[in-house]
Amino acid sequence: MKTILSSVFIILNVLVSCILAISTSGTRVLVLLDDLTEQPNYSRFWKSLQDRQYKLEFKQASDPSTSLHFFGESSYDHIIHFAPKTNEMGQLPGLNNVALVNFVKQGGNLLVAVNDQASNTVRDLASEFDIEFDPQGTRVLDKDALDKHEGMVATTQVIAPTSIIDSTTVEGPLLYRGIGLLPGKVPLLNRVLASENDVVSGNVYTAKDHTKVDLIAAMQTRESSRATFAGSLDFFSDDFWTGDVKGFEQPGNQDFIQQLSKWTFQEKSVLKVIDHRHHKENSTKSLEWYRIKDDIVYVVEVAEYKDDQWVPFHADDMQLEVIMLDPYIRTTLKDETAAHTHHHYGRFIAHVTLPDVYGVFTFKVNYKRPGWTYLLAEDVVAIRPFRHNEYPRFLTAAYPYYASVGSMVVGFLLFSTVWLATWGSRQSQQQSSDKKKSQ
Repeated sequence: MKTILSSVFIILNVLVSCILAISTSGTRVLVLLDDLTEQPNYSRFWKSLQDRQYKLEFKQASDPSTSLHFFGESSYDHIIHFAPKTNEMGQLPGLNNVALVNFVKQGGNLLVAVNDQASNTVRDLASEFDIEFDPQGTRVLDKDALDKHEGMVATTQVIAPTSIIDSTTVEGPLLYRGIGLLPGKVPLLNRVLASENDVVSGNVYTAKDHTKVDLIAAMQTRESSRATFAGSLDFFSDDFWTGDVKGFEQPGNQDFIQQLSKWTFQEKSVLKVIDHRHHKENSTKSLEWYRIKDDIVYVVEVAEYKDDQWVPFHADDMQLEVIMLDPYIRTTLKDETAAHTHHHYGRFIAHVTLPDVYGVFTFKVNYKRPGWTYLLAEDVVAIRPFRHNEYPRFLTAAYPYYASVGSMVVGFLLFSTVWLATWGSRQSQQQSSDKKKSQ
């Protein structure tokens, strides 16, 4: 009986872990809408999330009872903000821009979509992430077809890194109806989708209007949480999802949105450090100190979350720095995952000769690439000088000094030998002459 119960317990644990493994940060989603009657407009999007085991809770954005925390613990893992017209959110105690920004700072993920009636509240929220929406009442339009398709445009300009959107898997144009946005210069921001060259934003067309308008932008914060902003609510609607729009072929919105939501909710491009260690060559023991000029091996092991499982991560641009105030050594870690196929993570190795400087150093791997989770691995070690009995008996650089000392010794011996021989000869001659005189 115990065996049966333990087997059932193991199976339940596996099932629960599979469900929770859809997103590395959780499956609880809060959906904010201007009006709950708008919920059916995005039914296919909701279904795609529910098929991926997300638990959606729909709330009206003006509901004062909504709170993001319960007894200090976060009530949600992700927030979908589809309430651009609700201006009252700025005054709600538990659901305002400050609460949303803190939610992202604490590791939550945020997906925001607006339309041409975006309120000041949602604009202020976007500005916290260095994103500015176009003025209210404007719209991204096709200059060559201003009266067609009720202001809809089609674009194929996916400019996001492949870590966010793999454009090769998006088939067909992307339908968009909304306003443009202007991402700032913060390095954490990523441009995701732009219009074609023949599209402008706004109601007045002048030479100063930019010809390529940003439509979607995303930020990955320093805490590796993610926030995505889109200037179109219709982009996620059922009509745009399936292409039920007269005059357009089958769009690629479905594939694009699924990839975008997977990235935003941390289902893809998520990395974690499994282990990092260091040791001397021909050894496996990690030490707290090393000697200058020691040859060491540094190993970092990294896994990537892909297709609902952790797999080995591969890269050719991961670097190790040996730092004391400034980097004394910066070298590229070699991907040696192929040589360790029995592991379920990527293994990166660097062989380093420590600098001829002693002090407290940091071995640091600081991997930051657009779209990928930021990695940081640090080890603090001491590097000491040679002890008095560890120096080599003879130094190559001192050979000239050794030669000079040897020449002085040899010269002294030769001089002494010659001098003594001469002095002895003179003494013998003196003694001989003295003996002759005495006779």
